[in-house]
Amino acid sequence: MTKQEDLIQRALLASEQRYRRLFESAQDGILIIDALTGLILEVNPYLCDLLGYPSAEIVGLKLWEIGAFVDKGKSIEAFSDLQDKLYVHYDDMPLLTKAGKSIAVEFVSNVYSVGEAMVIQCNIRDISERKRAEGLQQAYDNAVLAGLSGIVNALTSVLEARDPYTAGHTHRVADLAEAIGRALGLAASTMEGLRIAALVHDIGKIAIPAELLTKPTALSVWEMALIKSHVEVGYEVLSEIDFPWPVAKAVRQHHERLDGSGYLQGLEGDAIILEARILAVADTVEAMTTNLPYRFAKGLGEALEVVSAGKNTLFDGAVVEACLALFREKDYSFPQSLTRHGGSSN
Repeated sequence: MTKQEDLIQRALLASEQRYRRLFESAQDGILIIDALTGLILEVNPYLCDLLGYPSAEIVGLKLWEIGAFVDKGKSIEAFSDLQDKLYVHYDDMPLLTKAGKSIAVEFVSNVYSVGEAMVIQCNIRDISERKRAEGLQQAYDNAVLAGLSGIVNALTSVLEARDPYTAGHTHRVADLAEAIGRALGLAASTMEGLRIAALVHDIGKIAIPAELLTKPTALSVWEMALIKSHVEVGYEVLSEIDFPWPVAKAVRQHHERLDGSGYLQGLEGDAIILEARILAVADTVEAMTTNLPYRFAKGLGEALEVVSAGKNTLFDGAVVEACLALFREKDYSFPQSLTRHGGSSN
């Protein structure tokens, strides 16, 4: 053997030793599988400890023959995919220990060559603790959401008790806003925030005298100014609640218009958040299709003409198009159970 060959041999031996130490001490499970036959060639100590199987009960078997793999079909599919794609990754694969305990693992495999042979290395990471933590977090989030929903229901009940004309208005606006949101393809989390914002968009009216909300004649300038203040009052009330969505901001902006002609801040364009743009259209259409104390309903046809005429100037164009399509093409109608006789939606 020449000196160069000796150096190469020593380097290969050192590399093999390093790999062996990593294989033996790794804190992830590792399987080495013959890529042609599917027979397990090696298993590291961590995986044996994790599954409760001695190496003698794993080595020499095929992946789907190990009792730990609950879903045999998935194991066969994984091996087939590996032969075809040379790589597979499962975020959550169920395994069963020899003692019968169920665990969740992340399963990653790839194919590579060792000399003239092709082998599969499967890395198996226990994610049971992570899954448990995620479950606890989800339970907490659900409890928080239930609590927030309770607060929202209480607030809307207080408002509707003071103003019988408002009964059903917020729920009808919420229903239309949700339908528009779905048509726009909004994410589920955004939709939940939109629904809540719609239900409380008029909550600021708790600070307006009830006789003014139900006044049967046209409002004076100062009375209208007082009515308009409900968006700021609503914002102040809702900003004290730690919503995971921009509920208070949407309520504050739902009477803003793209050209700056809305109130109270006179915001323009992108300064108005999407939730507020949706509420603006839903609130306008709902208000025009029902009676107010001082005027009869304008009707759905006129309501749709108003928002259509204001597309891209007063109202968001995409929101308007989604709203028009709901009524004109998808036979949307306000839920009958939420029909009201009148309301003050200024």
